Amino acid sequence: MFLKTVIIDDEPAICSELEYLLKKYIDIQVTAIYYNPLEALPQIIESEPDLLFLDIHMPGMSGLEFAKKLNQMSWPPLIVFSTAFHEHALEAFATPAVCYLTKPIMEAQLDEAIRKVKTLRSMQDTRIQPAPVLLDGHVCIRKNNKIIPIHVSQICFAFVRERDLYIATHDETEKCDLSFHELEAILNRTGTFFRSHRNYILNVRYIKEIIPWFNNTYVIKMNDASQTEIPVSRGRVKAFRSMMNL
Repeated sequence: MFLKTVIIDDEPAICSELEYLLKKYIDIQVTAIYYNPLEALPQIIESEPDLLFLDIHMPGMSGLEFAKKLNQMSWPPLIVFSTAFHEHALEAFATPAVCYLTKPIMEAQLDEAIRKVKTLRSMQDTRIQPAPVLLDGHVCIRKNNKIIPIHVSQICFAFVRERDLYIATHDETEKCDLSFHELEAILNRTGTFFRSHRNYILNVRYIKEIIPWFNNTYVIKMNDASQTEIPVSRGRVKAFRSMMNL
């Protein structure tokens, strides 16, 4: 299966070079190139590509603003940012971003980005249908003896405590009747969740700070109302560093 891929960058030469580099991947198909993000936005929403290479500094709309507008899509494309600047790396992960490449783009960097894209895409293609799911992209929580559906984009993180599964949104934490494994399978399809610990899975869009910790691990401060701190276990550090380009 081809990954429908779109390039958006206000520099035509960069677009041409990136299109050339992508030709070596037989399952990547560049279907469109745009130099103007304002022109590209409605086309992306309508055509629903699988993958988007997106510059950050562009006239009319920054790449970060552009990516955040894609949150209105049911299944936004995976995004690889490309830019000559480093300072926006963490903010980039408040979007559906896979990784962050710096210009000039090297083939080794691009290889790693495509590897991440394919890994996340394979997770998205997993089709598990656990009973408590209301609709694709929704799960149910229990609140005040009622069952409430929420969209997965509202989930800040989820965790297991004493064999019960809890889902935390920005403002509240409630029980969920899914198993942790079932929830993880659903969240993995979005490409924005990371299992940092055997008992935690978090939405990278809600990361506020990454705090270095003992034994080369990290503690992640989430952007929920309680500023919850979530550990990254030693066995997950390498995957976390790779995902966040640390």
